[in-house]
Amino acid sequence: MRKLILRIYLTVRKPRNFLKIVFTFIGTSLLLHWMRGYDSDWGSTNLILSIDATIASTVMLMVQEEGAEMQQRMLEALVSMAEAQRDMLADHASLLRTLREGDAQILETLTEIKEE
Repeated sequence: MRKLILRIYLTVRKPRNFLKIVFTFIGTSLLLHWMRGYDSDWGSTNLILSIDATIASTVMLMVQEEGAEMQQRMLEALVSMAEAQRDMLADHASLLRTLREGDAQILETLTEIKEE
């Protein structure tokens, strides 16, 4: 449920969508203020916009923290993969050294046989 609410909120907070909503709200508030005397001291409008700003900054901070946690997990996975590859390459290097030593011994043996 939390993820659904967050996804809906982030969809509403997309710049284009949010600008439409804010302009509609402000335009409606202005019209009602001038035509009907709604919110004569602008207190309710300021309160609503302040609450929205507080909620927005809190949600954006939460999304940023979740993104940082995901990046941390990805970085740990990449480090683990790099360490595994390093170990594999070290094993390959050891195997190649062993093969080279074996080839050198075979060549030495064949050279001795040929000289005799």
